[in-house]
Amino acid sequence: MCASLQRQPSAGWPIAAEYAALAAVLAGLVVVRVGVGYGTGALRSVTGILRVPLVVTVAYSAVALAALGAGFVALTAGRGGRLDGDELVQAGLAAAALVVVAVYLAIGRPAVGVSAEPVVRSAGYSVAVGLLAVGYARVADLEVPTAPPTRDGWLATGLAVVAVAVVVALATVGATAAGWLDGPFAAFRYGAAPSALSFVLGTVVPATITAVGTALLFNGAVQAAFRRHRSPAAAVGAVTLLAFGADWVGAAVPAALSPALGPVPASVRWLVVLAAMVLAVVAVLAAAVACGRLWDERDALSDSGRPALAAAGAGAAVGAVVAVVGYAFVGLSPGPAAVSYAVAVGAAALASERARTVWAPAAVYAAHGVAIQLAPYYALSGGPGNGAATVLLTLA
Repeated sequence: MCASLQRQPSAGWPIAAEYAALAAVLAGLVVVRVGVGYGTGALRSVTGILRVPLVVTVAYSAVALAALGAGFVALTAGRGGRLDGDELVQAGLAAAALVVVAVYLAIGRPAVGVSAEPVVRSAGYSVAVGLLAVGYARVADLEVPTAPPTRDGWLATGLAVVAVAVVVALATVGATAAGWLDGPFAAFRYGAAPSALSFVLGTVVPATITAVGTALLFNGAVQAAFRRHRSPAAAVGAVTLLAFGADWVGAAVPAALSPALGPVPASVRWLVVLAAMVLAVVAVLAAAVACGRLWDERDALSDSGRPALAAAGAGAAVGAVVAVVGYAFVGLSPGPAAVSYAVAVGAAALASERARTVWAPAAVYAAHGVAIQLAPYYALSGGPGNGAATVLLTLA
């Protein structure tokens, strides 16, 4: 009886329209990444506006207000006695004034050399990707789960965050042993650790903002679409492959085409690279959909119903192999960030399935973004992880 009430996987999914919509969203993701990177670079180099004290203060104040708002929502979720509209406006105005003053003082009024570029770049990405996710959800008649996690959801999220942090540390040490420090995502040759303020402004804030957009798109919208037609485990595995593959394409395709396109004019070169990236990400989508279908078909034949954890692990393993083999094929080193990111996307998809909210994968992606920048100081430079690093390097 219970089995008959469960949604059965659709054998013919995706139909052409659904696949085209997903492909269009991923093509939009490629354009957003290229466009946001070019736009912030132009602002930095041409106008210098991102270092104007007023712009820096406003940018980081907006982020602080958004964080306060998210915290307020998380604390008041499911509770009575919420503020009405007028009270929220008054509280927001009072908080805005206090936050602006606090940010202005905290960053040294503002400190010389502080730039708004990291937060502008990450915010531009997240806003654009969030619009893609919401637009796709409307077209596909999906509901993006944005409610804060339950207690069990927070537990699943915490476990995923811890797992990702551990994997980042191990990947950093392993990359050192393998000589992969000059990989495309990471070059860990640091001197002294950055100050707390510099690390928060330059790493924690932009990593968290970027994580929100990534979680909204891949876990809030795309994973929900997969789950509607495939089993939860197959959806987890498929979105793991897709999220990692889309990120890998952004680095591997330009690197692979760069030698051949050297003599080509810059305008034509960018168009060729952009078109190649779009085609590559659509191919990744086809592979992810095919893997999800294969997973369900094998489960149906064996009547096993393997858990979502197995699917996440399989997707992460495939992603890690692709990172190593693929970068070697184009003449690059994978670096610790690429390998650990394969685990992060699997953990994010699994946390999203357990908690059924985008808060969970956003926390996992943010943890990876912060940990991959922090790990070298503690895993390689005499910090708490130095003993483990010494052991692993000796074994290698």
